[in-house]
Amino acid sequence: MCGNIPRGSISVDEKDRSIFDFIVPAGMCTGCGACAGLYPSDIRMTIDRRGWYIPEALNDDVERWGEGTLAVCPFSDTAENEDVIAERLFGGEPGILHRAETGYYTGCFACHVADGKARMASSSGGLATWLALRLLEMGKVQGAVCVAPSGRGDRLFEFDIMTSPEDIMRASKSRYYPVEMSGVMNRIRGFDGRVVLTGLPCFIKAVRLACGRDVELSGRIAYTIGLFCGHLKSMRYADYLARSCGVSEKDLVTIDFRRKIEGSRASEYGIEVTYREGEKLSRRHMRARDVWGGSWSNNLFMLPACGYCDDIFSETADIAVGDAWLDEYAPDWRGTNLAVCRSAEMARLLEKGGQDGGLVIEEVPVGKVLKSQAGALRQRRDGLQYRLHLASKRGIRRPVKRLKPKADAGTFLDRMLQRQRLRISEEAHEAFLEQLDRPGLDIFRKSLRFRIFLSDRINKARHLPQAVRHKLGRLSGQHGFTG
Repeated sequence: MCGNIPRGSISVDEKDRSIFDFIVPAGMCTGCGACAGLYPSDIRMTIDRRGWYIPEALNDDVERWGEGTLAVCPFSDTAENEDVIAERLFGGEPGILHRAETGYYTGCFACHVADGKARMASSSGGLATWLALRLLEMGKVQGAVCVAPSGRGDRLFEFDIMTSPEDIMRASKSRYYPVEMSGVMNRIRGFDGRVVLTGLPCFIKAVRLACGRDVELSGRIAYTIGLFCGHLKSMRYADYLARSCGVSEKDLVTIDFRRKIEGSRASEYGIEVTYREGEKLSRRHMRARDVWGGSWSNNLFMLPACGYCDDIFSETADIAVGDAWLDEYAPDWRGTNLAVCRSAEMARLLEKGGQDGGLVIEEVPVGKVLKSQAGALRQRRDGLQYRLHLASKRGIRRPVKRLKPKADAGTFLDRMLQRQRLRISEEAHEAFLEQLDRPGLDIFRKSLRFRIFLSDRINKARHLPQAVRHKLGRLSGQHGFTG
């Protein structure tokens, strides 16, 4: 470990020499591991008490590796942004279109795999897994890089290279759990063949940036499958869900974050924890909606950097896949995917899957994709502009984003809700640390009860008739609560 790397945040006027000047101390690291993957002898990824991956410098040779860490960090102001990367990758695709919300696209689709068993083994419609299997079957890749159960006690999931259909199927399912890429990046370099890599927006962006500096990596990563993203969770989220099911995280073996419930809407899924009970393995489950404060919009255990991200649809990936949270698909508890294709090859692959019977597929307008992520768009656009304004107002440095700070972004209630959500995301990490050495969740809930209550009430008020909301805004403004 290096003791001379600066750890404190720096002023806006100073020049960053590495990610350790601003990104890491300011909490703007998502733990992707691209920096450690590019410089494995100089940086390693560690896990702190809050359950976040963070890089750690192993030597003081910043002149050699510092600039490179900034060049591959998805939250660095030095690195290319999503627009620049995507323009280079997809700008020349025939018939390419662009929207600020989605980035580039050649077409959008709603689909699910036709194989009922494979669909049931997925969190949604099974498309991401189908794509990896299809590319492997066609010989376009020899491996798939995705997140799978680790089989290790210190972490539940990790990136791995899958070379068989059986292993790829084992990796299906959503993992709301932090992972990092440094180890698998080194394995990709030595892999005999090409791979398809599946990841979240910031991870795909980091991979694109790393490929620009690493010829071996670039030559082996043939395709990328991005996932729609709300935000990343710390490892403590899995611990919290285990405790919510009455299970100690010390006994936790694995967790299914998206257990389908027959007859329910697709969004009304369950959580299942597998744990050790003496010499045997047991399981417990509960509905996600019954987890206290568990609404995704409450931002429990969200990594701080996610509050300053403006990419929902994995804009630098060849194809982005997410849930079809739309009235026409949500009633089907088995799940349906939406896909945003950025390369003509990916669009053809989907269309051929429909013709061959492997996929049940229909083309949809991009507006439906936006509608399916309406809440995330409010959070990542108006919400982000207001959060950037708050940071500027308080003199806090934040990454330069494609959206600009805006004091009046959204409605009054939207801004009020943003302030509560910021507090919840900040306080949840510390509250769980206070709870960690004691059983149950009483300390955690007591610490956050008022914030969760207030957030819920404000959110409900946002859905009141416009005249009532306008009156509330006027009354609150008179009392000095405007943003």
